[in-house]
Amino acid sequence: NTAMDEIRIVAELEVLPEHREAMLPAFRAMVEASRAEAGNRAYDLTEDLENPCRFFILEAWASDAAIAEHNASAHFKAFGDFQKDKLARKRVTLLRPVC
Repeated sequence: NTAMDEIRIVAELEVLPEHREAMLPAFRAMVEASRAEAGNRAYDLTEDLENPCRFFILEAWASDAAIAEHNASAHFKAFGDFQKDKLARKRVTLLRPVC
């Protein structure tokens, strides 16, 4: 696969302020496990400079199949269970490179 075949994901997660510190180790574990997946090309956790409770996960995957494997992984499911009552907002956008 070439870079133009990659699928990019931007996941925006706004954590409730009282849960920010608890979410940091969960984010770190998710990043580490996701970067180890065969179909992963990039998986970066970033933080909004103006709102420390607003995080963006910037992802790049080799294919739809790689995303499906990621979504079925134990670490993805565990993170989903952990974060479900700790977020004020969640938005996931899938993108394809144009040029």
